Amino acid sequence: MTTTDEKWVERIRQWKESGKTAEEFATGQPYKASTLKWRAAGLRRSAEGGERHVEGQGPSGAIRMARVVPRIRGGEPRGAELVVEVSGARIALSRGFDAVLLTEVVRALGASR
Repeated sequence: MTTTDEKWVERIRQWKESGKTAEEFATGQPYKASTLKWRAAGLRRSAEGGERHVEGQGPSGAIRMARVVPRIRGGEPRGAELVVEVSGARIALSRGFDAVLLTEVVRALGASR
């Protein structure tokens, strides 16, 4: 861990212990609240399994696959344009779906194996 990382770990520890929001804690500091939150997220990612990973790949670099099932008329929820099956669960999607939420659901389903 670099000296800079150690400095940010200490700042983040102090922030968390303070009970203040990032905005409150960063007031009067030589950094912005957004930087504090960004650094905290980066350190959390590192602690959870290493470097940032490429979208569609797990932290190990392995490509994770999901089977896509075509829409069956009358058999899917109204408005579903695409159904994704992961670990036995079927997820109906329509235009404008929340990609972040879908990613979290797929990860959770994959972890349940």
